[in-house]
Amino acid sequence: MSLTVGGVTLGEGRPKIIVPVYADREEVAVNRAALLGDSAADLAELRLDPLREPEDVLPDVAALRRTIRRVRSALAPRIPLLVTLRTKAEGGDREVTPDQYGELLRGLLPAAYSFQLLDIEYRTAGGAMTRLCREAQEAGLTVVGSMHEFFRTPPEDDMALALCTMGDAGADIAKLAVMPDSRVDAAALLAATARAHAIRPTLPLITMAMGAHGAVTRVCGGAFGSCATFGTAGTASAPGQPDADALRAALDALDACLA
Repeated sequence: MSLTVGGVTLGEGRPKIIVPVYADREEVAVNRAALLGDSAADLAELRLDPLREPEDVLPDVAALRRTIRRVRSALAPRIPLLVTLRTKAEGGDREVTPDQYGELLRGLLPAAYSFQLLDIEYRTAGGAMTRLCREAQEAGLTVVGSMHEFFRTPPEDDMALALCTMGDAGADIAKLAVMPDSRVDAAALLAATARAHAIRPTLPLITMAMGAHGAVTRVCGGAFGSCATFGTAGTASAPGQPDADALRAALDALDACLA
């Protein structure tokens, strides 16, 4: 099933390329966002967790909303914006409790007119996941439910179940990223993606295996049911993200072969 967000249709044609805007200062994030109009980015992801105010003070929710608005203004109109606050527990740069996490995400909703998609970590949200999804959707946002395994690749059955469970909890898109120890692990991620896609054909999926062993999944994931992948235009936000322009060339070539 396809899903159109901000003029970009996920699940139709080649997987779409999401380029992270990852910076520790607002001005740097704004400047990097402004450069994406000439890149291969189909969507941009603003990472809120690395941001710091002067003297390395953590920005409060009002400052985060300001950054979102400024980054949106700097982005090319054609590029939808995904906003993510990645917790330290899932490989990010901001340590928060589940209650603090929910409060921060709710505090972003008054700025929902400035972005199109919100990442919600399934495990961090916990029992509040369904409510957070509903509140974000009522604000007009598309929810990406996410789960990250930075130190392992779970069994194939568990990965397929995790993707389906995020959709059942209310996410519009289910995202899973894992760290493989071998090509076998990378293949298991692809197999789990195909299984979840078969079980929940109306649920868009974004999956990838990170690092060198998983690099191939960022190119061929679309053939197994993943509707998007991540590439860089400067600073990577996770291990193994390839250059976005090179990634688009590879995706276009694979799409032509599979057509």
